[in-house]
Amino acid sequence: MNETRVNRADTSMDDRMITSYRGVPFTGEVVDYAADGTMIELTSYQDGIEHGPQFEWFPDGSKQSEGQCDHGQAVGEWREWYPSGQLARYDQFNEFGDVLKTQRWNESGELIEDYTSTPPRRDQD
Repeated sequence: MNETRVNRADTSMDDRMITSYRGVPFTGEVVDYAADGTMIELTSYQDGIEHGPQFEWFPDGSKQSEGQCDHGQAVGEWREWYPSGQLARYDQFNEFGDVLKTQRWNESGELIEDYTSTPPRRDQD
C-alpha cells in the first residue's frame, strides 16, 4: 500500500537526512499537527529527500511560511509571515539553491534588510 500523506510522528530520519516511512525512503507529503489536531506543517518528499512544496501554519491556521525544494535545496521564492499576517521575510533562490535576494521586514512592515547577491558562476559543459 503506497501512502501519499503520513504523519511526521510515523516517520524517521537517518544520519544522511533521509526521511523514511515503514523503513523505506518516503515519497509523498509528511504532515505535523498541533495538539488540537490542526495541521501546522506539510513537507513534500521524493525518495526521502525534501522535494516539492513546503508549508507551515501558525496554530490559528494563518500561513507562517511557504517555499519549494528541489532534491533537498531551497529553490524559487520563499516567504515567512508574522502571526499578524505581515510579511516577515522574502528569499529568492536559483535552481542550485544559491540566495539571489533576501528581504526582511519588522512587525510594523518596515523594510529592515534588502540584500541582492550574485551567485557563483557555474559553467555548463
